[in-house]
Amino acid sequence: MTTTGNSVLSRLQLAYSRPLLQRCNEIENVIHSAGTQELKNALPSILSNIFGFGSEVGWQLHSISRGYNLQEFECARRFLGSEGPLLSLVYNLQTDVTLMYEFPLHHIPGPSRQIIEEGNIPYFYINKLQTQGYGSHLILLSAFEYYMFHFAHCLLNWQNLAWNNLTDNLFPCLLDDYLNYFLPLNKSTLPPVPHQQSPIRSPVIHSKMCSPGGKTTTSPRTFGLLKASFIASQKQHSQNSSVLGQSEAEVWRSETLLQIFIEFWLNQNAIDSDKSMISPTHMYMSHQHIFSHFTEHFMPSLEHVRLVRMMIKHVHHFVNTASHDIIPSPYQTHPMSPLDEFKRSIIPNMLQKNMYAFLRHSFDRWPLDNSFRMVLETWLTYIQPWRYTSRLPSTRRDSEGDTKLVEEKWFTFIEDNLLFYSVLLQEFFNRVKRMDLMNLANSHMLYRVAKVFRLENLDSMLRQAEQEMCTSIYRSSGHMTRDLGGSYLSPESSLMFHSQISDLEKPGFQYTLMFGEKTLYSVKQVLQQLQQVKTQIQYQQGSKPVRSGLAGFFSGLFDDNSVAVGDLTPNDAKKLHKFLDECIKNLCFIYDLPETKYSITTNNTQDNSYHGNLSYNTDLDDTCPDITETCNGVSLTDIGRYQVINKMKRFEVMYSGDPDLQPIRSYENATTVRLLHQFCSYINTQFSNEIQTVYERRDLIGRLAQVYFAPAIPRDKKPSSPISGKNLDELRRPKLRLRFLASYSTMLYLAILFVFLNVWLGVGPLQYVLLLLGCTLFFGFLRALVTSS
Repeated sequence: MTTTGNSVLSRLQLAYSRPLLQRCNEIENVIHSAGTQELKNALPSILSNIFGFGSEVGWQLHSISRGYNLQEFECARRFLGSEGPLLSLVYNLQTDVTLMYEFPLHHIPGPSRQIIEEGNIPYFYINKLQTQGYGSHLILLSAFEYYMFHFAHCLLNWQNLAWNNLTDNLFPCLLDDYLNYFLPLNKSTLPPVPHQQSPIRSPVIHSKMCSPGGKTTTSPRTFGLLKASFIASQKQHSQNSSVLGQSEAEVWRSETLLQIFIEFWLNQNAIDSDKSMISPTHMYMSHQHIFSHFTEHFMPSLEHVRLVRMMIKHVHHFVNTASHDIIPSPYQTHPMSPLDEFKRSIIPNMLQKNMYAFLRHSFDRWPLDNSFRMVLETWLTYIQPWRYTSRLPSTRRDSEGDTKLVEEKWFTFIEDNLLFYSVLLQEFFNRVKRMDLMNLANSHMLYRVAKVFRLENLDSMLRQAEQEMCTSIYRSSGHMTRDLGGSYLSPESSLMFHSQISDLEKPGFQYTLMFGEKTLYSVKQVLQQLQQVKTQIQYQQGSKPVRSGLAGFFSGLFDDNSVAVGDLTPNDAKKLHKFLDECIKNLCFIYDLPETKYSITTNNTQDNSYHGNLSYNTDLDDTCPDITETCNGVSLTDIGRYQVINKMKRFEVMYSGDPDLQPIRSYENATTVRLLHQFCSYINTQFSNEIQTVYERRDLIGRLAQVYFAPAIPRDKKPSSPISGKNLDELRRPKLRLRFLASYSTMLYLAILFVFLNVWLGVGPLQYVLLLLGCTLFFGFLRALVTSS
């Protein structure tokens, strides 16, 4: 290394120790003042310092945000931007195709690394891998590839990311900048690059690689059936010309950017790892032996998934800006410009397979919590390309003005991506069966999926696509009962569909028809689950005890008609009702099922159906097991036990004890609940016999006591679950109950009343309390008189 080169590295090391603002300025000064030869050797040091490679901590790009430090955010964004000083250096170094940088093998995605270690070459690394003696391997990259490898890889190292708004954080903004620059939506051409003096290495076709010293090494022999891609279509031209056209160089850069993002962000868990390799010496290896190596599973972070969704949205927009109506299909060819050909090839040749593996793995292994919502939205983003076009409306309203219609021109996309619709939908139904649909977020996820597949004309196109691809299955006895395996090739089935299964799924995969009997059975299970949840909600709302005592006295003043469900507020309970109703409606529409069979109508006579014989009213006969009434409540019969053991029917689990001992709800103040409970417990314990005696009197005093005291279970009501006689007697004793005062809504109404009286009449706190007590006694006396009459 020359003295000048050492000087450049020394200046850079000094700049690394500066604060971020000064650091960016000093590095930019070095880039502008140093020569190209010195900067060639300095690029690895700069990127390692920025992105945190080896012992370097990095700039922590994920923590730089507008809100924390706007000046640092803008400075770093300009420095790392697509037209910033660092990438300008990369573009200049890219003109020298003999310049290669080594990227650590252990930093590439696990499936690709495993394949290379076994002596094979993944397609993406054909022209990037150099084999040395004793089986060691080097990954050699151009300057542009080297930068983008670092950028894509750093996302995988960050843990516990929490970006409230993507537009406020540096890394998502840089990604958006790169996507808009290299995949522009409002331009007919890609951004220009410096003129190339020698061929650019194709990520697909070249079989020779050059070391930094100019030594040529031949890669292992490759073979395999590849889909037609833009780069492959340029193979003949590359062989006959020593210089790539300028438009081809621009497309190469944009394609390389997208391939790197897909490789690092979507290829961490491959479904069919054996199909990602190309070597004739390993064809004899069994699939079981190959899959035994992949025991680790990479789980992306939530922000990782959000960035993937951002990329998918942009890709759809970019593809839909083609000069022709391009519905990506790898099995159709049209004469197009290099840019349009690149747009046509993105989804089927670059994105489809890895995106399917990413979603398939996430559907299988993502935790059953609310965070799955982002994975779900990423899937829905991919299967709805018609949402991301600005030229013509891809959906339109029907005559009623509320249902969207998917146009027929998207049929080819649906057909070429059928597994994304059918297989992943079935995987989602399997997740739904394990989800608690009483949870608002979970029910909303099912609502989103049902709403998307309910789009007008989408279900008919899915049926048509599946029928055309699986003709033999549809013809079998007039029923859709058979499965299509990946290894079974029916002469009457579409060759394109077999190729799709072979590309996306692992060997031995058995395809289940989206509208077949197995899927229909799964949908019916989901509908029954929805029906049970609706029954439970109505049961909880309907079985809300008829308030007596002080709670009943104030219920007309302070309670609204909305009833909370569990920990849900009344407003959330309304949303849950809406989601469940729409799910039943849309699923029944998609699969031609009778909606009335799974709908539950509200019974206006709730007192008869819920407050009386709770566990065996006629509204619940379809869901509750067979029971009989005993002296201790209700008990299962022999038939009922058989139904419960075989999971044919079940009781809805809910609280049926003392209402004052229920868990504290989200709409209650915890401290107030505890204080009121201690006060009431003291009164009820010290004066239990006196309260009972006064409550049982038949005169005006007794009726007045019935206004202020109330049992948990009135004597004329039956318990909703088996209960011992001792506990039942305790629940039927009248008690003072003030828990209703701990409700936030009641506290708010009382506070508003106090403010009004204070402003209008000048009533103070003590006067206000005495006024409330006086009104309580007065209206209680009036109510006792009305009851006696």
